[in-house]
Amino acid sequence: MKLSSLLRYASVLLLFAFSASAADDRAAEPVIRKVPALDGGAHILCSVYPPNPVPSGKAGLVIHFYGTGGSSKPGTYNIGRPPYDDLRRLLAARGCWLVVPTLGPLPWMNDAACKQVDAVIADMVQHENVDPTRVHLFGTSMGGGSSLIYTMRRPNTIKSLVAIFPMTDFTQWLEEMPRYRPGVEGAHAITPKNREAALRDISPIQHPEAFKTTAIFLLHGDKDPIVPLHHSRDFAALLRKKGCEVTLREVVGETHRDEIAQTFQQQLADFLTQEQKAPPQ
Repeated sequence: MKLSSLLRYASVLLLFAFSASAADDRAAEPVIRKVPALDGGAHILCSVYPPNPVPSGKAGLVIHFYGTGGSSKPGTYNIGRPPYDDLRRLLAARGCWLVVPTLGPLPWMNDAACKQVDAVIADMVQHENVDPTRVHLFGTSMGGGSSLIYTMRRPNTIKSLVAIFPMTDFTQWLEEMPRYRPGVEGAHAITPKNREAALRDISPIQHPEAFKTTAIFLLHGDKDPIVPLHHSRDFAALLRKKGCEVTLREVVGETHRDEIAQTFQQQLADFLTQEQKAPPQ
């Protein structure tokens, strides 16, 4: 083959590769959707990542809760960022919808946020053929604690959840990190008079029985300066004593950042989509 022909052939291959890559990138972009509230209130703005391809039968659903300073908007602190690129692709390939709802800057999974999540699940079940027995949560920091609170308040609703550096004992955590007290207590209308009972009420570690039917994956760095590692360690130990299904991965030297999940993306996808994993060859 002449050199000119080889060059033309190589150019075609490169163009094809570029086009395929661009198509993959476009497929990874979320669709912005407004989900109606169940009580007739304001719509819930969501970033929605569809499966690729959309399954002909029932689909799975993963809902992501962002941390403080995050939002559902693409490019902000949420699961749409590069540390989760492979995870998003794997979820899509395994027939899962991925939804990032806007719950406000500091929802801390209060009553209003719980109802918004209820509405998101109901909408996806109704309009996207989601199997209500295959609803999963994925949360980081505030979102990790929120995923546990939602599961605690809606027992038997969530099949599995991933919580990355979650706070599990709010009484202790707000002593450790008092600057977060106004946000947490404001979200839950906590006052000095009801503080002790109210913080106990939203602390997952006080309600292990609520997680009997939910598989839990905890990921935490041992150098986390925001949520000390003991929150995941203590919670995992208690759940194991209660016979609950829990996995804890501690990352040596890691702090409080999304990059902790970079090398765990395959493992997290497998955990969230156990029923979709291909059988071993």
